[in-house]
Amino acid sequence: MKNDKKTILKQRADKLSISLEKKVVSGEQIKVLEFLLSTEKYAIDSTYINEVISISEITPLPCTPDFIVGIINLRGKIISVMDIKKFLSISGADTANIKKVIIVKHSDIELGIIADEILGNSIIQLNEIQTKVTSITDVNKNFITGVTNKKLIVLDIKELLLSEKIIINEEI
Repeated sequence: MKNDKKTILKQRADKLSISLEKKVVSGEQIKVLEFLLSTEKYAIDSTYINEVISISEITPLPCTPDFIVGIINLRGKIISVMDIKKFLSISGADTANIKKVIIVKHSDIELGIIADEILGNSIIQLNEIQTKVTSITDVNKNFITGVTNKKLIVLDIKELLLSEKIIINEEI
């Protein structure tokens, strides 16, 4: 009789442990797009990415902050393009020969972000992201989710798109 109870309890424990493992694995990862800014690797959660485009020309837009490179016409839609290196105060090469723009969107805000090079898609386990990083300046911390153990900096695009710093509401 005691062996039957142990067997039943063991089977129940096995069933419960399997379902718990499945929940943990599926809920603790995000798909990201990896790209290069200067010499460092960055990532954006793919839920905010509409597309990545190759461009050869951006129309300059006067009376905008220096981190706004200009605008592009994407299938009839006018989209502002940001030099995120200038916005986050990252040193690096000039944006004179821009080739790739990542189009990100949250709610009704859509923005192009210049990337030096697109590295590809990957999956990051959330427990790999170190959120308290001392090497990041205070200005940048608001827009950075964290850094992975592979030194991949994960940007918080939602926070960036909702920031008052990128909204230009001036009249000439």
